[in-house]
This record gives sequence, C-alpha cells and structure tokens, in this order.
Amino acid sequence: APNRSMADDTSGLQPALQQVGGSSSSRATATASSSSSTSTQVQVCVETEAAIAAALLQRGGSSAKRRRVEIGNDQGVAGDDDGIDHGTVDGDEEDEEDEESGNCNDVDNEYFESYDDLSIHALMLGDAPRVDAYLAAIRAHKTSIEGKVVMDVGAGSGILSMLCARYGGAKCVYAIEAAPGMARLARDLVANNGLEGSVQVVEGRVEEIELPEKVDVIISEWMGFYLVHESMLESVLEARDRFLKPGGVMLPDSGKIWAAPVENEELKRHLSAISSMHGLDLSPIGEAELQRRCREPQVENVEADRLLASPCLVADLGDLRRRPVGSTKTLSADLNFVTVKGGSAAGLAFWFDVGFGPGVNLCTSPGAPATHWKQTVVYFGAFPDITPGEELTARVTLTQSATNPRQYEISIETE
Repeated sequence: APNRSMADDTSGLQPALQQVGGSSSSRATATASSSSSTSTQVQVCVETEAAIAAALLQRGGSSAKRRRVEIGNDQGVAGDDDGIDHGTVDGDEEDEEDEESGNCNDVDNEYFESYDDLSIHALMLGDAPRVDAYLAAIRAHKTSIEGKVVMDVGAGSGILSMLCARYGGAKCVYAIEAAPGMARLARDLVANNGLEGSVQVVEGRVEEIELPEKVDVIISEWMGFYLVHESMLESVLEARDRFLKPGGVMLPDSGKIWAAPVENEELKRHLSAISSMHGLDLSPIGEAELQRRCREPQVENVEADRLLASPCLVADLGDLRRRPVGSTKTLSADLNFVTVKGGSAAGLAFWFDVGFGPGVNLCTSPGAPATHWKQTVVYFGAFPDITPGEELTARVTLTQSATNPRQYEISIETE
C-alpha cells in the first residue's frame, strides 16, 4: 500500500505556521504514552532519507494567523477558496465539477506514480517494527486467515500478501496494486517465492477492480504521517463495503491520533547562533530560518523528554469494520493539556497507533522505537515559556483538502 516514509517533509503538506506572536497561549506539556492499552506493542525504529520523506509529504502549503496555525493546501494558504463558485448553477456548475474531478484524477495519477519508486518500498521494507507488527497480526489471526480468501489493498511489493500465504495459510490472496511497475515486481517476487498458487496480483485501483468472489479478510498498510495523510483509509473502507464478507476481519481494525506540545532547545540554540555573530546583528537570517521550518510540517524523531505535557487524543477512528466511508474528511478535537514540566513550547507533535485486535499494536509515539513515520511536528514560529502545572487548550482540526484529497489542512487554534 502506498505509504510515505517518515513523514507525511519537503514540498508536501506544507504547513506554514507563521508567528503565533510571543503568545503563551500555545504552551503545553506531554508524557510519552500513546495508548492506555495493555496489549503488546510491536514497534520499530528506522532512520529515513529526507528526500524520500519529502516525496511522500507531497505538495502542500499553509498560512498562520495569530494564535492560529493552518497547514495543507497546494495554493500555499490553508483554507483558501477552492476555486469553485458554490453559488453557480446549471452548465457552469457542471463544468466546474468536471474540472474538479479532473484535478482529483491528476492528483491520484501522481500519487500512484510516486509509488512506482522502488526506494519508497525499500524504506518501508526496512521498517522492522512495521513488518513485524503485521506478521504478528497474521499469526494472531491465523484461524481467520487459514484456508480463507484475503485482500491486500495497496500491496506494493506484495510483502503482506506473501506473509498471509506463507504464515497465515491463506487459500487465496488478492494483492491489489495500482502502480504498474510495482505490480510487475510483486508478481516476480511471488513467483520467486513459489506462491503463485495462492497469491494473485491484481493491477488496478481497488475502487475500480472486480473480483470473482468476496473475501474473508482485508489487510492493508494504509497509514500515512499522523495516520490519515494520503487518505488511503478511504480506499480501504470502500474495499470493505464492496468485497468483505459479513463478519469479516480487517487488519488493522482501529486507529488513533495523538498530540502533545513539545520543546526544541536545539533549534532555539541554532537560531540564536546564526542571529548574532562576532558583534554583528544577523537576526533576519534567524527569523527567515524559523519561518522556513514553519512553512511545512517537520517529520522528525521526537524524544520523549521533549514532551511538555501528557498527550491528548485527537481522534479515535473506532472499529474500522463499521466506520462509514467519507467519515475521515474532517477530524477535530478540543485538547486540554496540563504541563508536566517547564520549558519553551516550540510546536505540537502528532503521532498515531493502530490495533490489530487483542495483543498486537503498532505504535509510533515519542519514546517508542522509531518507525519510518517518526512524528510530525507543527512549529509555532515562537517559543513561549511555560511552567509546570499550566493548563493549555487548543482546538485541532484536520480537514481533507478540496484541491488535493490526498492531503489534509491542519489548523491549531489556541486561546
């Protein structure tokens, strides 16, 4: 399944968080816990190349207003007019709808073409926690997979399909892959492993392909940065409605997004060092560098000791076997943080975890072994000081972009 690599970094998902003035309203603190679940967490740590991360983030933009941070949007301004006159009627409206549809098709074409890049798949295959979590889930659900029909949505190299066949004992696995080059490679890998009798690679988009039968299990690695970047979950939900038998299994079957305020003393020292040197005032350079960091979300490994408050739940997607198609277009939450230590609040960090039923989780929280997703940090553009025990509030909204449904506009409002 097409995925990113550490993060939803470069010309993508660009969140510009302009100066949130020196406002102390954006302060908060967090502990490194990502889930209260007692189930075993299978996690991993993998360093990724910035170039790959940038390619996965894709294009985006953002604007920030005082006490408001918005991210997302190809025009460079989150929340800008999507170009559609919502008051238009008759032929004009149809033309604009056709144009919007064409734009979405172009976005999807670029998206699938990007997953024909082998380096992205090599990165994901090198993410041991990711692969180990799926293997653990397959083994845990072997009674539901053995002798049954499985669909792998966004199969990529076919790794999950082959694991289902070899370790799950699946009778038949339909490996759905829309990128032509990867579909060919997956067929070769299936043949190399002698699994042609049980794994069938189907080239095409899951929304458009047809199968001769319903499936008992849907497995997919659909997660993007901060869980929903790339909007691949919607494709999985459509596949569920079209192909999954009643009572069928989905892997993973749950997902949560978490957030916490973080500090970045290293960044503060760097900015200070380049703003004044040998008695010269170079502050415009420091300011420009800070704004550069704020123009796009940063995908980075966040150490647990950078958290200023215990994390808050941004979104719980619940049971994915029942979540309606289209229900992830907008996710929002009012967050209330209580700081656990003093420091300078640099931004808000986002991460996720997904569950595969009792006993198996894949967690990307700070303090856990790093995965290729790392964490996504939205920087404020200022470093307000906070003290232990402060109550900090923020409203976070993730909205699917009207111009590029593969991206989300992220807004953070503080009081």
